[in-house]
Amino acid sequence: MTFKKINENEQQNIHDRSCMILVNFNSKELAAIKTVSGFAGIRDRIAVTSKNGNTKIKDILDGNMVDDNEDVWSEKAIIFNNIPTNRVTGFLDGLKKMKIRRPLTAMVTEVSIDWKLNTLIYNLKEERKAIAKGQFVDHK
Repeated sequence: MTFKKINENEQQNIHDRSCMILVNFNSKELAAIKTVSGFAGIRDRIAVTSKNGNTKIKDILDGNMVDDNEDVWSEKAIIFNNIPTNRVTGFLDGLKKMKIRRPLTAMVTEVSIDWKLNTLIYNLKEERKAIAKGQFVDHK
């Protein structure tokens, strides 16, 4: 498997909803993200927590979430769906300018749309560790 920077990924229309899934942000952080995403032209935002970890990404996008996850984790993540690359880049640059620490980030793909949120976050954490060590990791 190879890694690509999020702003180098080709845009794929996996699901029609153009939005960001915001994972584990508090209300103050969500307000700052709302401001930055507005400047980037991203209006639709879905806030979830680790309680929603048993929900598939497709179900989150469809608004069918469950909150019965007992596996609590604190990682913050932003998952982009059907957002043009230039808007993603603008948003990430805006986070940097606002001095907001960059969370885990991902784009919804043909594979990850069927993953549970827990699985996606786990894989993002493993990718971050592998990249820091200059290694590669297989997704589970």
